[in-house]
Order: sequence, then C-alpha cells, then structure tokens
Amino acid sequence: MKYTIDRMGETIVICEDENGDMVKVRASALPEGVKEGDILSREDEIWIFEKEETKRRRQKIRDKLKGLTE
Repeated sequence: MKYTIDRMGETIVICEDENGDMVKVRASALPEGVKEGDILSREDEIWIFEKEETKRRRQKIRDKLKGLTE
C-alpha cells in the first residue's frame, strides 16, 4: 500500500493511505528528508520513500495544472 504524507509535525506525521484513511506515524520512523506530498510504502515496520512514484505523481499534477491555465 502507498501512503502520501499529508502533514508533518515535529514528532508525528499524518499520512493518507490509498483508501483515504489517515495514519499517524512517528516522525523518527520515516526516512530522513521526506516532506509533505512525498509517497511512502511500508515493508514490515520499515517505511520506504518512493522517490520515482513521488516524481511521477508530482509531474501528473503539474500537467493537470498546466492544462487548466492554457
């Protein structure tokens, strides 16, 4: 399952899963350097930053916004 970082606090991060459910995660459990909007997956108890999926989704959003402004 993929998770999108919705918002970040100093100790707690709120992620939205593919079903739209919100999940609280300890910030210290996440890979260093992640930010709001990044895509994560989880393998056992390890959170993985899905860099390529994040780039793909951000490009899709940019393309949609570009289509709206043309």
